[in-house]
Amino acid sequence: MGADRTDGSGRATMPGVVEALFAKWSTVQGQELIREGAKIVRHLTEHGPLPIETADAMLPDAERARGIGMVQYFRDRDYDLEMDGRGTIVGAGLSLVGNSRHTAVIHGTLYHQWCVADALMFPLILGDRSPVTTGCPATGERITLTVTPTGIEDLSHPNAWFTLAPGTGGSARVRFCDRVNLYADRASAEAAAAADPEIAAAPADRAWTVARDLAGLF
Repeated sequence: MGADRTDGSGRATMPGVVEALFAKWSTVQGQELIREGAKIVRHLTEHGPLPIETADAMLPDAERARGIGMVQYFRDRDYDLEMDGRGTIVGAGLSLVGNSRHTAVIHGTLYHQWCVADALMFPLILGDRSPVTTGCPATGERITLTVTPTGIEDLSHPNAWFTLAPGTGGSARVRFCDRVNLYADRASAEAAAAADPEIAAAPADRAWTVARDLAGLF
C-alpha cells in the first residue's frame, strides 16, 4: 500500500511526495532520462561544455533514426537542458554556469545545481565529500554544509528544514527544482509548504536520504 499523499487538510505529506517522486523516475521515461542525463553529466564533469553534435551522437540509434536531437529529446519529456549563448549544453541538474544559489565543490571543481536535492545528490553519484552552499529563499541567509557518503556534516543552520516536490505536471525546472530548497529554519520551510499544497517539508537530514536514494537510480 502506498503512502498517504495528503493529510487531513489536503496538504502533501513527505512520504507521499517521496513516493510520487520515485514513481516518476522509476517509469520507462524516467529511466530513459536518467540514462541520457548521466551521459551529459559525465561529459560536463570530464570535458566541460557539451557540443550539440556530440550530444546528439550519444542518443540511442532509434532516436537518431527519428531525427531527434538530445535537446529535443529532453524537451519532449518536460526537461529543458541548460544552454549557453553558443547553443552548447552546459547543464542538466549539474551546471557549469553560475546562475543558481546552489553549489557543490566536487573533486575540487565548483559546480552549480538546479536545486538543493541536486547539490546533495551529485556528490553522492560522483563519489566525493563535498562542501555545499545554498541560500534560504525566505530569509536570504547563506547556508553551508558538507555532503558525505553517510550524511550531512557541518550544517551552518542546525535547525534547517527543506521542501520537496513530486516533480510531475510540467517543466522539471518549474515543477521540481524551483520548489526544492533548504530553509534556515522549520517555520520558513513549513510556511512555504503551507502556501503550496503539493510540496512537503522535513528536517535537512531527510534531504540527504532523498538525495541518496535518487543517486541510487543512476
